[in-house]
Amino acid sequence: MGQKDLAAKELESKPDVFADIINALIYEGEQIVSSGILQAAPTETLYASIDDSKTKDVELANLESEKGPEKENFGTLRNQYHDVSKYEMEQKKIKIQYVLENESGENYRLLLRKAGYEGAIYRNEYEDEQIYPVVILVLYWGDKEWKPHTDMYGLFTDGLNNPKVRKYVDNIKLHLYPMAHLPEEIRQRFQSDMRIVVDYLAEGESYKPTGQVIRHIGPMLRLLYALTGEEELLDMLTEAQQKQDEGGETIMGEYYTTYFAKKCRQEGMQEGVKQGIKQGVDKLNNLIRVLIEKGREEDMRRSLEDKEYQEELFREFGL
Repeated sequence: MGQKDLAAKELESKPDVFADIINALIYEGEQIVSSGILQAAPTETLYASIDDSKTKDVELANLESEKGPEKENFGTLRNQYHDVSKYEMEQKKIKIQYVLENESGENYRLLLRKAGYEGAIYRNEYEDEQIYPVVILVLYWGDKEWKPHTDMYGLFTDGLNNPKVRKYVDNIKLHLYPMAHLPEEIRQRFQSDMRIVVDYLAEGESYKPTGQVIRHIGPMLRLLYALTGEEELLDMLTEAQQKQDEGGETIMGEYYTTYFAKKCRQEGMQEGVKQGIKQGVDKLNNLIRVLIEKGREEDMRRSLEDKEYQEELFREFGL
């Protein structure tokens, strides 16, 4: 599993973030699922391999069979993992099982893996007292557009030419969300730290932080770093984490003030930052904070490059 997938898994494992993802993507922003009714579900399922070199799967039920020429050649049991899974509970019974799968690159056979996940879970239900639906969401973190097919009919291009055969094949679908390019309509549904992540990725240089409190500063910044490679995000982690550990709130707008100044230095705005240091870091930070709150990002950028305009803004806000 790559660093992007691992970092996403760390943040998604937080009950409030998991519930937020389910509410935003499945229930279109309605607050149906809360962290209090979620319970951790298994993320490992088993399958048997007949031929280790080809990894051909057979149903686990066959292991108990007394028939069949392959009885002595079932090979070894193997396990498969999905990233994060939780049950929605109702009166101490499982109502729904939700599964989140993270993908950072294209996978043309992901549909088959999803079918394997669902099949293994439903196979376990066959011998269980409870029967419940399984919902699998794929969170795609790649920058490029997802090109693989998202339904079985598209995957089996040759075998389904005959419509008489086609109607007997279950058209399993991939419910995939491009997390780096979600439209604003969907991003606005998020209420957890995931809102900061999807906004930051989608808006890029035009990102405007809000007064949202960051609950999981470490997992959130590690995910942003894994996705963007921006070193400043890690540089700020220790300071922000310490503040949170001491009981203080980490506000995205305040955090981004310092981060933006560092980012400007990387982008060739060293002169503006030097001016800020001469005049007092606190004074410049206060100006940037006010401009962020008022949505005047262009003025903020100009103030770091134009000393006279910066002084004009200081006077405007009485700083």
